[in-house]
Amino acid sequence: MGNDLTASYNAYVQKYPLYSKEAIVDMMVEDGVISPDIAKKVKSGISLFLLQEPNFKSKVEEDFSCAQTLGATFSKTTQKSTSVPPTNFNRTIENTFQSDTQGDCWLLSDINAMRLTPWGRQTIHDALVPDDKGGIKVKLPGSPLPQKNFYISPQEIANAKASGHYSTGDDDMIALELATEKLSKQMVAKGIARRVDDFDEVIGYPSYHTNIEINKDKIDNKYLSISYLLTGRERVEVDFLEHGKKAGNILKYIAQNPQKVAGVCTFNHFKDLFGARDKNDPVHGNHAYAIKKIIYGKEAVVIDPYHSDKTITIPWEKFVEDLETVYIATDSNDTHKKLKTLLPPNHDKIRQEQYEEKQEELKQIEKEQLARTTKLKNDKIDIETQEILSSLKTLKDDIKSNNERITPNIYLNYDAYKTAMTKVNKDNVIKVLENYPNLISDLDAYKSGWGRGNDKKELIEPIIKALVERATETGIDAKKIKNFRKNCMKELDAMFYTDINVINTEVKNMLKTINNI
Repeated sequence: MGNDLTASYNAYVQKYPLYSKEAIVDMMVEDGVISPDIAKKVKSGISLFLLQEPNFKSKVEEDFSCAQTLGATFSKTTQKSTSVPPTNFNRTIENTFQSDTQGDCWLLSDINAMRLTPWGRQTIHDALVPDDKGGIKVKLPGSPLPQKNFYISPQEIANAKASGHYSTGDDDMIALELATEKLSKQMVAKGIARRVDDFDEVIGYPSYHTNIEINKDKIDNKYLSISYLLTGRERVEVDFLEHGKKAGNILKYIAQNPQKVAGVCTFNHFKDLFGARDKNDPVHGNHAYAIKKIIYGKEAVVIDPYHSDKTITIPWEKFVEDLETVYIATDSNDTHKKLKTLLPPNHDKIRQEQYEEKQEELKQIEKEQLARTTKLKNDKIDIETQEILSSLKTLKDDIKSNNERITPNIYLNYDAYKTAMTKVNKDNVIKVLENYPNLISDLDAYKSGWGRGNDKKELIEPIIKALVERATETGIDAKKIKNFRKNCMKELDAMFYTDINVINTEVKNMLKTINNI
């Protein structure tokens, strides 16, 4: 900004000779001439001359070792180490902990379930091939792309750890996350897959909805899964929206064949959506858990990917009541075929119908909740509006009285009116103005006279601020909102005179714009 700062300020002073210093600085910010930070410094009393001086900062070294702190002498050639921390790959998955910033429970739970079986551990071992440089090749034979191998460098592992967006506890698991991410990004770039949930980052990209060309021979598979990528075998996906009690044969098979299947389950997410889940419930919906053990008719033991070192034991009745989906990876295609025979007749059709029923139920509940919320909000607005109008009920009498007296500047109710106006907000401002259409003019008339600019601003500015917030919330063009505020505040910031017609016109137009949205 340099020497232009003083010149710009003086230009505004010449253009608006009756405006205060603060008002001029605010206009300079609105017009993009200075930054809010500079404006804050000017208002605090810092000289414009000082703000134009070059900003000299002494460079401070980031790293001070213990020896430096104690005063040791170091060579000028000493540099901060740029070496990459060593990786620790052993082709085995230890206990891991899901990142709070990612939703890749589907991947972690799939791996945690596979590592509970002999074939799963061997599959993971075969898929991970470290090299002598600290990197690792991840083999994904089930990749829908020609590329089946993905190399993860030591630097990529280090970056992943530093980011905090990946799991912790095991480098092999991070390598699987990164390899899946690389594959998923390529699939999306090539147009053969798409994101399922935009809000869910999941190591950059979550499970992907694959297109019909990839899924043409795969009836049940809707999503790209890590167990499929590692084995090339489809997993069996079973939805039990009407409780796991209808899934007896499937659950019994899992209980009797723990070495053949790796199971992942989810629980009824409608409970969470409808607020029906107990706050002390150890599990919740929209989250995948690895099935460690099922003792049929007694209990189920699951593993939360946030803490794979711990288990959660669920009583049988609660488990089958709350169970929503089970995904099962198998040791062979024969096991896959066996599980398919245990599904109820027309299972795909039945689960789709149940899903659609739940969706309709959810829509109805959301509609009812919205209606209740809207009513509560409107009731609150009505109460606030009445309180504001009640506090202003003597305003017209005060204006008349002040105009009739020889000494007009006796404003006994000013504090009460100011308090009332501070209660105007984005929710009630429309209703307040509709019930008191001449409010701005009356507030102006109440504080008429030279030198009353600040008092008048205190009464009227809350209306302008509330309309700006309401317009922003409504989605009105930002430039239009900026001009509205700028034109109104120019009048309110004038030291000796406010053209209330300008403000009234601006407010009227803004109200019309908001109501037409």
